Amino acid sequence: MPKNGTAIYLRCYPEDHWEMLSHRRALEDLADRSGLARPILYLDNGTRSTECAPRLEHLLADIAAGWVDTVLIPGTWVFALCPETARATADRLRAAGAHLVEMASPRSRAVLQAV
Repeated sequence: MPKNGTAIYLRCYPEDHWEMLSHRRALEDLADRSGLARPILYLDNGTRSTECAPRLEHLLADIAAGWVDTVLIPGTWVFALCPETARATADRLRAAGAHLVEMASPRSRAVLQAV
């Protein structure tokens, strides 16, 4: 794994047979448009936000080791349904040394286009 890499983090409950393919492709496209390295996927599929998320913990370890410096997410909701818990997890990734990039929602894109 290259140092200073890009990662995608996704979590879904209940388990998604397609492994959040549409989210993954949108985030891969975002990485490509942004000139980032091809992202490595960390997927906690079938994991409740209240349970231990092994791939999230692996991602945090890779950030701390310097292997990942940018994490792409569809939104902080991917960490937890509770906004405070989701923010706390996002803060953990930032504190470990990652730049967190949240994909713009269709609603926020519509607002930006209207301005």
